[in-house]
Amino acid sequence: MEITELIKQIFEVCLFPLLGVLTTFLILFINKKSQELKATTDNELYHKYIDMLEETVVNCVIATNQTYVDSLKKQGKFDLEA
Repeated sequence: MEITELIKQIFEVCLFPLLGVLTTFLILFINKKSQELKATTDNELYHKYIDMLEETVVNCVIATNQTYVDSLKKQGKFDLEA
């Protein structure tokens, strides 16, 4: 087995399954920090921009995660284990 194949298998077995967990954690973290920021002021404009920023970041995280899922599907490796 070549070293490149070994590295590829490590990514497929270890890192891809962690992406879902990391994505969930990151989204929860962003939501919590957003709520903390909004609690510091009563300014509606400030709240609006925090909400816009939160939505943008969460959508980017989800889209990035979906890119990996689509990649697994194209490779035919999107199964119950993956």
